[in-house]
Amino acid sequence: MIRFPLGALALVAAALAAGAARGADAPRVKAEILPQGRITDTTQVRLVVTVDGESSLDVSTPTLPAMKNLRVVSGPFTQRQSSMSIVNGVFTNDSSVSLTYILLPQGAGPAEIPPFEIQVGKTSYRTQALTFKVEAGGGAPPPPGAASPGRRVPQGDGDDASVDVFLESRLSATSAWEGQPVLFETTLYAAARVTEFGWIEEPTIRGAWVDTPQLDPSREGARVERGGRIYLAIPVARKVIVPTAAGSIAIPSSVANIQVERPARDRFGSFFGLDPVVNLVRRTAPLTLQVRPLPEAGKTPDFQGAVGSFRITTTCDRRDAQVGDAIAVRATIEGQGSLQAAPPPRWTAPPEVKVFDPKVVVNEATGANHLSSRKTWEWVVVPLSPGSVSLPPVAFSYFDAESGAYRVARGELPPIAVVRGPGPQDSGIARGEVQPNVRDIAFIKMRRGPLRESVAPPSRRPWFLALFALPLLATPIGIWAGRRSQRLRTDHGFARGRRAARAAGKRLAHAEARAADPVAFHEAIARALVEYVADRANRPAAGLTYDELDAILEGKGVAPELRRRYRVCLENCDFARFVPDSHRAGGRGEAASEARGIVAALEAAW
Repeated sequence: MIRFPLGALALVAAALAAGAARGADAPRVKAEILPQGRITDTTQVRLVVTVDGESSLDVSTPTLPAMKNLRVVSGPFTQRQSSMSIVNGVFTNDSSVSLTYILLPQGAGPAEIPPFEIQVGKTSYRTQALTFKVEAGGGAPPPPGAASPGRRVPQGDGDDASVDVFLESRLSATSAWEGQPVLFETTLYAAARVTEFGWIEEPTIRGAWVDTPQLDPSREGARVERGGRIYLAIPVARKVIVPTAAGSIAIPSSVANIQVERPARDRFGSFFGLDPVVNLVRRTAPLTLQVRPLPEAGKTPDFQGAVGSFRITTTCDRRDAQVGDAIAVRATIEGQGSLQAAPPPRWTAPPEVKVFDPKVVVNEATGANHLSSRKTWEWVVVPLSPGSVSLPPVAFSYFDAESGAYRVARGELPPIAVVRGPGPQDSGIARGEVQPNVRDIAFIKMRRGPLRESVAPPSRRPWFLALFALPLLATPIGIWAGRRSQRLRTDHGFARGRRAARAAGKRLAHAEARAADPVAFHEAIARALVEYVADRANRPAAGLTYDELDAILEGKGVAPELRRRYRVCLENCDFARFVPDSHRAGGRGEAASEARGIVAALEAAW
């Protein structure tokens, strides 16, 4: 029989009583903004909500109120900590839950997060209002002639001044005529090695037709000097803007997240490979394009909206033809300006030929600046009678943006010598008239006895009769396939949803190929999960929070356990991205397998 001293029993009882008394204490809720100190319009602001109290805290995700000059980029990221200890005979059991939101300022000026409710167990707590000032200046291009100061400051949250990186947007012209194309480009200038680039906000341009030419940043990057320092200039966005109405077109700021290698702080850290990467947020300045209306004076009757400087080239594939031959007449318009919506040039054919409606055979953007165009139309001309056919010139009306006047470009066509072809010809045939070739019935065989069928005709055979049943079977299938194909072409949301699982599989395979880079791997896994739900729900993936994703899944009837797995996987990936030391190499395969299993389960439950 084991005996315990009474003093030891009393000590344990006191410790348990103290722990119970401490557990009865009310939880402590605190909301704060990080980093503390200077915050610019390119700083990734962290809103951290911390709940301290007893173990097994049941903390619900709060609904953030409408914030002033701030928007949620991602989060919340949940982190739980607990500890037990006995100090001076007192047993303590502490627990802490923190929810972290990543916020982005909308611009310089005051910012405010109003008070909001957070539910802990069955009790509701209210946070205090948080206000601070957002300054301008993070990641701005250096002024002309100013050398880089080479500042060295402690690591910040998305606004490290020791890394010289900035974005710059510019227009090829600040004013243009209505219908005149203008080039809009955004360039990344980096004095450090860029490891990853992603858009947070891309500008929506209203009041204009926008085309996006093909961009190859790896080939178009070049080294340039800005402010006395050498940068690698990488084009990251290019658009051709064609204004559709006069007035002012506002182009909002572009915001991007850029991951770069931090410059070496000391030679020992560089030797041991301790130089980390840093996530930066960079914002461009907003731009304005002034659009002038086209003048009414001098406008030609057949003007259809082409603005620029154009020339016309006309060709005819033959100058000698026979009656009834097809002759191809082509007109090519090319020059500075947009021809995407341009109708065919005006051309009136003579009555001695038949002309079919023109078709477009070439329609492309040309030139290094993507502001030039070339478009070719082709008419098929059929002469109806012999003789010399004079084809009138082809005319194309446009507005010359340089001179500010309307012009007409004309292309001459050579005369066509038409001769009578071999065989009988009726000279009196009018345009579109049809003449019979025979006047009577031509007998194949004169009757010289009864005629008998040697074999049954195909119309009386069983397999021929069975063919009549095929339309009854093929018609519903064809109607279903046609409607489905048309819906895939016209219903963008339906097409996104049908291709969501296949697209998620490709993204996860891309993530597994980047397993050597843990941060990029977990970011790709999280992006694949978010974009799968966004594709299924036909929602933009940018800016979706955990609550919005959970609400989408709940609205589609997804089981709570599957929603919990989805959220836990996202939280683990995001935590591994922002706390790189928290992940282990062996768990990357498990994360990818879990993500694939979640996508398969959501596909079956959707």
